[in-house]
Amino acid sequence: MSCKFELDECFEGFLEDFGEPINQAQCSIETLKKYQGKLPSRLLEYWQEYGFCGFSDGLFWIVNPQDYEAVLDEWLENTGIPDNDIYHVFARNAFGDLFLWGEETGFRYEITASRGWIIEQDGSQKSKHNVKFERFFGCSDIEDHDIDDEDDNPLFERCVEKFGALKADEVFGFVPSLIAGGDARLENVDKVDIVVHLSLLAQFGQIEVLNKDALFRKAFG
Repeated sequence: MSCKFELDECFEGFLEDFGEPINQAQCSIETLKKYQGKLPSRLLEYWQEYGFCGFSDGLFWIVNPQDYEAVLDEWLENTGIPDNDIYHVFARNAFGDLFLWGEETGFRYEITASRGWIIEQDGSQKSKHNVKFERFFGCSDIEDHDIDDEDDNPLFERCVEKFGALKADEVFGFVPSLIAGGDARLENVDKVDIVVHLSLLAQFGQIEVLNKDALFRKAFG
């Protein structure tokens, strides 16, 4: 795992859009060994090169899965999802969305925490995990990680102007939460501890597992 790092086209495009990493924290040898064979080798190479880090003032983060093990259990415990595979959080965004990688099934689920949704993705065969992983970053779009307010205006930049850039353990959360009927407005946003916030959202007990058709009906129906 000490080979010279070569930047792939997908991540190169990601860096062009999201900028250079910020708040970098070195990944330990112990962590690399723990996830070797469980997560894509390409991800572990990113960890070695960039560490755990944020991008675009904290809009998107590559994270240490260990930091999210307990809160992920809270989100998945009543869904039956853990019966299918072992999942790890490999990335998250500024509003608490979590991106999960299954050891056998790849990128299979995304948690949209602010809405209480667990969205099912296509997944992949293990032999194709590195390719699918690179494409995840290559297909990432800054707009996809923002949230529009009730007037369809993006919130992230205004949140940064109000509260400052996010740190590795921070997230922009809605108070009251959208799950509890709150509105997506700047005046309802606060900068909060991400694990505490995600844990509180999981405790609302309104988590829904949605495939893409169900998500479309939720969003546009």
